[in-house]
Amino acid sequence: MSKEKKSHGHVHLPDGRGVDVVEKNTDTSWAMFQALQGQQQHGFEKTRPTGLPGSAASQAGPEHVTIDDVLVEARRNNRVCPLPAIWQRLYAYLPNTGPHLSKVPATHAEWAQVPALQKRARLREHIEWAASQGVLKQVYEALKKLPENRWHHIGE
Repeated sequence: MSKEKKSHGHVHLPDGRGVDVVEKNTDTSWAMFQALQGQQQHGFEKTRPTGLPGSAASQAGPEHVTIDDVLVEARRNNRVCPLPAIWQRLYAYLPNTGPHLSKVPATHAEWAQVPALQKRARLREHIEWAASQGVLKQVYEALKKLPENRWHHIGE
């Protein structure tokens, strides 16, 4: 008997939009969904002062990177995902990957067949996985360093 579950949920994004979610995979995916939903319900951290521009504190970068921080960076300028070879290296960096995690579209044919929003969803899945494995900040730093011409954009 298969352990596959089909669950439905509704998540409110920080910008106020609601998104219906259908999960069809594993208990691990469902646990990740519930954890993310719980994070949304807790709201935002209290505002705290930052260092002045040019101070050591502001140059060190954020102490704690959130999934939302990484998603904002990944979607800047209508970005969909990194180009295939770069995205493949990012995926290879992620610890404990396996059949539970969608792979990067590997061949030219598969890349052409996967719609932009599905590529974006796969990248989000990889970002969420990075968070669950404790490497979110490293993934964030890598994505921030990518020049714009190394990204696939909506409409390309």
